[in-house]
Amino acid sequence: MLKLIKRYFMHTDKRGTFEGLVNFGEWKEINLISSLAGVERGNHYHKETLELFIILEGKINVILEKVKDGKLVGSKTEKIVKGGDVFLIDPFVNHTFRILDEAKWINVLSKKIDPKNSDIHEASNIIRL
Repeated sequence: MLKLIKRYFMHTDKRGTFEGLVNFGEWKEINLISSLAGVERGNHYHKETLELFIILEGKINVILEKVKDGKLVGSKTEKIVKGGDVFLIDPFVNHTFRILDEAKWINVLSKKIDPKNSDIHEASNIIRL
C-alpha cells in the first residue's frame, strides 16, 4: 500500500551531495505541504490518482487501508516516515497523515485535482475522531 522509493542516483564530493529521487512517471501537479505537530491530514482516497510523497523534514505516521466499493476493507497498516523518505500511495488506498513532529513535504500527483470533478473521495465507513 505504501511503496518506499530508493534513490536511483547519489553522488557526493567536496561541494556536497546530489541525490536522484524520482526518475519515472508522468506527474501533473506538485504541492508543498507544511503541518504542525499534532494535526491530521488526508483521511481520503483517490480512484485514479497515484501520489508520490517526498518528506523534507519532520516525522509523520501514515495510516493506510484498502478501499473496495467505497468502503474501508482489511486491516490498517501504519508506517512512520521522516525527512528524506520518498514513497508512493496507489489509488484505492485510504491515507491519513498524523503529524508527529512539525513536517514539510512535497506531494506530487499523477492527475491534476479539478475542484469541479475532484478525485478525492471519503470511504462511507470512515469514523472521524
